[in-house]
Amino acid sequence: MRVLLATCALFLALLTAVTAQSNEPTSGRELAELIYGSFEEDAKGTADMGEFVNFGEDIFVSIDYDEGGSIDPSEFTEWDFSFITADKGQERAYQTSQKIYFSIWDHNGDGEIAQREYDKSMVWDFQRADTNDDAF
Repeated sequence: MRVLLATCALFLALLTAVTAQSNEPTSGRELAELIYGSFEEDAKGTADMGEFVNFGEDIFVSIDYDEGGSIDPSEFTEWDFSFITADKGQERAYQTSQKIYFSIWDHNGDGEIAQREYDKSMVWDFQRADTNDDAF
């Protein structure tokens, strides 16, 4: 279950643009809604920063499959949701988004995403999504 939730969260981050372009029910949209519901602890319709960051901790653990304390490019790209992008003919866009996210989260450019870099990225991602600054 932990791996599924973590995998789903990465999918949510990488495929936001694909699912946001249409109101049609798609496998990507359905998975995104399932992911959101899985880390929202009290079903109030919002997720606070704590819930988001806690969920992110589970993601980091499941991506770092060699338990080395950091995520390398191969660990990062082995999370494969291309089955959803294939529905929209977006495989190349997905691969590009993986590279972009990796480079953004690898703050010091050493080719690995350390736990600290990942934690900062989770907070920054939440803050970008929190358009009204209410921490929800």
